[in-house]
Amino acid sequence: MSDTDGQDEELNLTNKEKAQARKNLRSTSPVIFETIRQEGIEELERPLFSLWWSGVAAGVVMSLSLYSKGYLHHHLPDEAWRSIISNFGYCIGFVLVILGRLQLFTENTVKPVLPLLVTPTLWRLKTMMQLWAVVLVANLVGIFFSVSLVDTAGLALPHQIDAFLEVSHHLAERSALANIGLGVPAGFLLASLVWALADSKDGRLLLIVAVTYIIALGEFSHVVAGSAEVFLLALHGDMTYGAVFGQFILPTLLGNILGGTGLFALIAYGQVRHEIQPDE
Repeated sequence: MSDTDGQDEELNLTNKEKAQARKNLRSTSPVIFETIRQEGIEELERPLFSLWWSGVAAGVVMSLSLYSKGYLHHHLPDEAWRSIISNFGYCIGFVLVILGRLQLFTENTVKPVLPLLVTPTLWRLKTMMQLWAVVLVANLVGIFFSVSLVDTAGLALPHQIDAFLEVSHHLAERSALANIGLGVPAGFLLASLVWALADSKDGRLLLIVAVTYIIALGEFSHVVAGSAEVFLLALHGDMTYGAVFGQFILPTLLGNILGGTGLFALIAYGQVRHEIQPDE
């Protein structure tokens, strides 16, 4: 750098080499923010019918996290390291939903929130809340449909059902307050994943597995994935439906929103708010 004018000196590179250097640059925070904001705007403009069925499909697919974890749990010996391996099964639902671009509620604690933060209008708030309601209910309907079908239609063997119940029982013992607290890091981690994937060209699969595996290992509460477990417990009389909603779903929902929107989305907006221009 020149000491006289403070300007960067040009390196002796060919045009092709300069283009390659620009291509290898990582996206800046404002670019990542805008990428996710545009995705949020697209989601807010989608028909509710489309959001609903995408959300139902996501719920059905997310139930695979419970089944995969249960399969691994059943086939592994009862050793201290058993959960370290079986928790990899928890990642399956997230991988398929996120790579398949299905509507998962916890992703929407970030994407449609950013347009609202940039342009805080009643219309944006209304459409965001509408999207949240449709996607959350659709996810839960899909989860309940899948769990009920597997439990009653012979799609799983009795010993497999026993394994699903065994990996789910810890949620019946967890208080509402604990689910709020454990829901916060789950929401924050999923929001961080959305941010990271916006600038990830390679290694998306590994990134999704790494983040969701940590959620499983930390026994954090995720409102959609965990609903498969509590619905199964309710179907077998190990948990009342009042406890399903009052002890798990609603407290975990609050925790996920606090972690995804209350913490991550606001922090993400705060770091770029002086570098972006709001909508006209």
